[in-house]
Amino acid sequence: MKKRVICFCVCILFGVASLGGRVAFIIFSKNYTVSNTYNSYSLTLETLYPTVYYSGGEKLTNNSVKYVAVLKPNERALTDLHNLFSSSEIRDITNELEKGYPLIKFVTKDKKDNAKYTDIYEINSSEYSAKQLISASSSGLLKYLKPCGQRKISFRIDALGRMLRGDNGSVYQESFNTERGITLTLDKRVEDIAYSASEDIKSGCIIIMNVSDSSILACITKPDETYINKPIEQYAVGSVFKLVVAACALENNIDYYYTCAGKTTVGDTEFSCQKNHIHGFENLKSALANSCNCYFANLALKLGKDKLLDTAKSLGFSEEIKLYDGWSVKSANLPSENDLSSKGELVLFGFGQGKLTSSPLQICSTLCTIANYGTSNQVRLVKNVINENVKIKNIEYGKPKRVLKAETCNTLLKYMRYVVTDGTGYNAENSAHKSAGKTATAQTGQFFFGVEKLNTWFAGVYPCDNPKYAIVVMCENGKSGSEDCAPIYREIVEKLKSL
Repeated sequence: MKKRVICFCVCILFGVASLGGRVAFIIFSKNYTVSNTYNSYSLTLETLYPTVYYSGGEKLTNNSVKYVAVLKPNERALTDLHNLFSSSEIRDITNELEKGYPLIKFVTKDKKDNAKYTDIYEINSSEYSAKQLISASSSGLLKYLKPCGQRKISFRIDALGRMLRGDNGSVYQESFNTERGITLTLDKRVEDIAYSASEDIKSGCIIIMNVSDSSILACITKPDETYINKPIEQYAVGSVFKLVVAACALENNIDYYYTCAGKTTVGDTEFSCQKNHIHGFENLKSALANSCNCYFANLALKLGKDKLLDTAKSLGFSEEIKLYDGWSVKSANLPSENDLSSKGELVLFGFGQGKLTSSPLQICSTLCTIANYGTSNQVRLVKNVINENVKIKNIEYGKPKRVLKAETCNTLLKYMRYVVTDGTGYNAENSAHKSAGKTATAQTGQFFFGVEKLNTWFAGVYPCDNPKYAIVVMCENGKSGSEDCAPIYREIVEKLKSL
């Protein structure tokens, strides 16, 4: 036992001696010897990008700070390490400082005042809300913006590249212009409402748009930690696409009746309604409310591929959505005409399955067109750009265009209201009784322990009698659109009433 204790103590002493030796090596190795002949060695403290603003003028970026320590390989600075960093961090830092060059490391706010010999600098934080939409790491807006400049610290080095003793560094700026900015259409009040409502979403997104001009008011991705910008990603959409199929039927004056027996057979393939529900005799209004797959499967066969593709394309499902200069995203993946020559694929297309995928942004854009009584606007994310002289340049968007008849949309809005009052969207009803929309429970073809993952949706407008907001809630690996998403929509519109 005594030998074990002695061995343990020897190991501890060896570790301490090693760390101390490492620090001593840095201090006494003379890698920062004074020289009369020198060049410079620079470190970037921060790269500044134009400030991004909410539509109301609140700062979305460059609105908070964090702290960096400039660590120099000399005896004074090294004595500060224990005041600023953990033991494991110190080991890594001393290993790097052996090379004889200064380093930049982040320090926490509570430790920044502990530094005696180390210079601490305050820089703009890269942490902000809506990071998936903004961050360059998620291929967001900052990827398409040019920096306003950089702030650097420069040290003198000798001809051999060794840092000069006693040099504390000089801070300088390169084209550091803090006036440049970009104003988005995002409304902080609406985004706060959406974010609060998203607490129950483990994985998914919420997008809210202004019906009148298709501007994006809120764009939320869950979980917060992910850098995937889910509102612009492609997903199986399921029954929310029945709104497009219904619009196609109304545009072509097709009044179709069908008796649902819970299943329908096309060729040698059997298709069924969710949980084999038998809906009985139905027209378009009741089939949309019941989300009857059998009805829409047969309606798709009656409409045919050409009419369905024409309607989908007129609503933007074959286009890219331009969010900013150089930044465009795919709206959807439509099955080809050749794909839809197969009756089986055409049937799947009729209730939003098969090869069809779409982004929540595209679904929300479609809602805007319907709620705007057939007039389509270009999706808007950027409101204006502020140059270095603080001059504001408003972004010009294309002119609105009519893609659906007003009477088609008026009828469809009434049907969407009926989905809430008498159909699968009952959980979306709010206290003002003005909710309208469509649920979806979309199969993904992905399985986990034999259970298929489902994308669940609620795509709605509010208020139904004079739509102002288009709202899409999407949950990954959900149970049903009615159970997962409709209550979140309801919570959102209850709060939007007060704006």
